[in-house]
Amino acid sequence: MENQLQKAKELRQEKKFDEAVVLYEQLYEGESVVFNHWDIWSYVHSLKNCGQLDKSIELSERYVEGFPDFELIKNNLVWAYFDKYIRNFNSDFIVEIERALNRIHELNGQQEVSENNNIPCPFTIGVFKVLKHFRRPNFNLFKTRYWIDKISPEKLSRREQSIEQNGVERKLASDFEKYYSYLISLQYGEGAFEECIKSAELALETITNFHYNNANWFKRRMALSYFELGELEKAEEILKPLDKGTNEKWFIEYELSQIYFEQGNFDKSLEFALKAAKNFGDDFMKVNLFTHLARIFYKQDKFEYAKEHAQLVICIKKDNGSQLDSKQEKLIAFFKLDKNSSIGLREQKKIVEDIWNDLLFDGQPMNHGKISKILPNGKAGFISLNDSRESYYFSFQSIKQGRRFAKEGKSVSFFLKEGFDKKKNEIKMNACEIIVLKN
Repeated sequence: MENQLQKAKELRQEKKFDEAVVLYEQLYEGESVVFNHWDIWSYVHSLKNCGQLDKSIELSERYVEGFPDFELIKNNLVWAYFDKYIRNFNSDFIVEIERALNRIHELNGQQEVSENNNIPCPFTIGVFKVLKHFRRPNFNLFKTRYWIDKISPEKLSRREQSIEQNGVERKLASDFEKYYSYLISLQYGEGAFEECIKSAELALETITNFHYNNANWFKRRMALSYFELGELEKAEEILKPLDKGTNEKWFIEYELSQIYFEQGNFDKSLEFALKAAKNFGDDFMKVNLFTHLARIFYKQDKFEYAKEHAQLVICIKKDNGSQLDSKQEKLIAFFKLDKNSSIGLREQKKIVEDIWNDLLFDGQPMNHGKISKILPNGKAGFISLNDSRESYYFSFQSIKQGRRFAKEGKSVSFFLKEGFDKKKNEIKMNACEIIVLKN
């Protein structure tokens, strides 16, 4: 029988795990052979490697306490749990996944991953998969707090990760960066604004390469935390530099507008609220912005404008099948509006867009034309006005949907504003607020 055990061991060493398991099962179920700790490990290791994870877990659990100083059985158990529940993460089994992850933590804790030790930590991998699950559709504060508290950031790798997509290497955030992304969002969601500021400052000081625009997201959370703490000037100082570039930043303009509103500077609050309204973004996501615009117009005694924006809020909420919040209910009641009005969203949106354009462009009519030329620098071009020989310079930053829509021949609508031609040293009218139309 000892020869049979040796044969099973050799099969395992040759990575013939299926054959090894057959022999180990016969010997284990018999009564003439006593397995020592090495034999048990060889058996459960073979089970794991041929996909019999349940049985590998069952036997490993049976013997892990009996051989507390023998690390191999414990390690096999950890990775068997990992392979069964975490490697191919299926959110339908989140309860079982969390239970397994807690067991992994009991057995192995969080292992440090550094420049000198790049062996992956199964617990860390599992925690970040679970945190990702609880981030959508709504950020689960309770679950995020539970799992983030089990992570020691000093043990996390600071090395950026990478994957290959369609033959192109894509850089991903390090675990250290991901940790602070979750922590800062969590602290802000919990209302721990001072802690949120400290965490964001630490992350900005210690992380050298940011991904997913995290540097700006961390700064934004800092600014919003200062806003909640009533430190409006600090909030403004941090937010204003973020209101640049070509990405969708309507929410930053909205947040700046809120700061100016709280300061009683309603003209400046309106300026940024209108920029946010005109910027590219989903109407339903902007419904609080439109509520805010109604409040600004009310403060400026522009009651008809305020009423039209309150009506827009009704239309958006009705179109999305959602309920008005308490602030919106008060607004609707003040203007005595009908929540069941038959006014359509498209019709009402056109009314408020005309208001925005009148305020922003002093009643200037919208122009229509085509992108006639893209300059070699790939950052600007010219738009030819329909039924005219006139053409106007534009920057890709002025395209509401983003620079990828800038293609020659595309039909566009736009407004005009003064610009400066450095080459000719003269003021010129440039195209702005460009919307690329479907040809």
